[in-house]
Amino acid sequence: MFLCYINLMKKINFFIAANLIFAVLFSLINICFNPDISCLAFIISLVFTGFMIYFLGINIYKKKLSEKVFCAKKFLQYEAYIYLIAFIIRRAGLKETGFIFDLISVIFWLGIFISGLFLQKYFNPKNYKVITGITITDFKNESFVKMFSKGKTRNGKKVSGIDYLKWLGFEIVDWGDALVQAVFMLFLFQIFFFQLYKIPSESMVPEYMINDRVAVSKLTSGPKFPLSDVGIPCFKKYHRGDIVVLRNPHYIINRESEVKTVVSQIVHMLTFTLVNTNLDENGNIKADPLVKRITGLEGEQLMMQDGILYSRTKDSDEFKVVQEDAKWASYNLNDENEAVKRYIRDFRVSDEIYEELCFVEKQRNNLDMNFAKQRCNELAVEFSKYADNFELSDNELLEIFNSSEMQEALFTKFYDNYIQRLLSLKGGAGWFKKFMTEWILSYDQLSENGLIGNNLYDDANYKLNIMFKLTLGELFVKCAELSHKMIPAETWNDDSVVSQNKMLLRLLHNYMCVMDLRNMPVFPENDENGNPCYIPEGCYFMMGDNRFNSFDMRHTNKEFLAKLTEYDNYSLTYYSSMKPMYVPEKLILGSAVFRFWPLTRAVRNAR
Repeated sequence: MFLCYINLMKKINFFIAANLIFAVLFSLINICFNPDISCLAFIISLVFTGFMIYFLGINIYKKKLSEKVFCAKKFLQYEAYIYLIAFIIRRAGLKETGFIFDLISVIFWLGIFISGLFLQKYFNPKNYKVITGITITDFKNESFVKMFSKGKTRNGKKVSGIDYLKWLGFEIVDWGDALVQAVFMLFLFQIFFFQLYKIPSESMVPEYMINDRVAVSKLTSGPKFPLSDVGIPCFKKYHRGDIVVLRNPHYIINRESEVKTVVSQIVHMLTFTLVNTNLDENGNIKADPLVKRITGLEGEQLMMQDGILYSRTKDSDEFKVVQEDAKWASYNLNDENEAVKRYIRDFRVSDEIYEELCFVEKQRNNLDMNFAKQRCNELAVEFSKYADNFELSDNELLEIFNSSEMQEALFTKFYDNYIQRLLSLKGGAGWFKKFMTEWILSYDQLSENGLIGNNLYDDANYKLNIMFKLTLGELFVKCAELSHKMIPAETWNDDSVVSQNKMLLRLLHNYMCVMDLRNMPVFPENDENGNPCYIPEGCYFMMGDNRFNSFDMRHTNKEFLAKLTEYDNYSLTYYSSMKPMYVPEKLILGSAVFRFWPLTRAVRNAR
């Protein structure tokens, strides 16, 4: 029995010595002289290490003062968290720390954490009594019920107002202590093992609805210590169709933003999710992290046209349909069963609008290019009867309307202003001829394997541009004729040709509003020599299931003015957000395992 006691005391002393050594080494490695916040790391760790040396080293290890065990245990409960904060602060400065430095710091932190766990176990009142035979006092608050009913404290003294205030103060401190420890424990657990994630938007409808709670596994996804690359290697092999939680690559991810993210996570938990400090530069809550589905894999080149995803690899030059994508991609949510639809808040397109979109795509795909050539030439000749035919140079003609004025939305809304401007402009007939016919000269040279740009996306946009021109051409010529006959502009809509082409123009414009949500150019784009490029190793492409209501890896958060086709100098323009990007594996935080709330939910329609 005595030998057992000696061995247990040796274990306690060993872990005390180990804990203090690791704490000192961790503090020393945090010494820095950078004129920024990183200097606080050394101060915080040094001060806390001083307390640990006092309670563990002097009072317990050296003086064997059992009455200090409770205080030592309380400091041990916070030790790992305080040093983790110091770890984060040390890396929050302007100067980056190296991998080896971070690795050594993590090793010291793990030494502190593990030795601290053993000491907390030994310092439990029951275990400590078994080891030493000494009973230590575990501070407990007075019982409010007993004080109120008996009018006396534990010591038999009459209860006063101060005793009630002491009871309240102790309760506040005790609950605060439990809350802070729970938050940091949860913080560590969420970093390395599991996180419960709340769905913030409808980008994954009908798989996940707003406010669904999803369990996310992190252990196999290579979790890392905050602000460092040190952690557990990624053991997960992602597949197409996997739903993952990832950092939003549309935001700047640097040391400063990472510090704000970590701080916001802690504040979010401390305030029971009431306060979210993870804001962007405009003060709006960041859409970070994201929940998306992996739809493109490393070694693939992708393209999406009319809602159908295509891919090709180095083994095949031909784009092939990704059949699996149709199982989860949703464009018309109205097709879902009623049990699912009642949870959906935002139906971006109605059945009628979706049918109109499909109609435009069908008309575009079946466009007779020989007819288009002939009709565009005819319209140019007809318009020249009503407009000025003064000859201008190519550069002068291009300058009549700048790229901003070439927006299809402006032509759709203010077609009558454009017509009157052309009719009054010097060389208006020449511009209209170029607008309608210049593409014809290069069409045969551009067409490869029957496709402009040798791919479906470029070919479809090229034809859509021609459809706009045919519709605008018919409208412009008819309105020019009406103007020539001195028929007031406000009555032009009464003409059947005008009203019919205005309707077609509206359908085309409505399609343009969702075109970037329905299609995607070849990605990664080919190199300057036209050779295919592929998603790099360790990278993936993600999209939301709700394709008309998902801000994902297809888009950028800043719109820009783009030409409908690069193969026409007189192409119409539109505001686009199309800028695909792939996501490196290190930005994937974990895999969605299952929805744990609500417990039951109608299943989406099978595809």
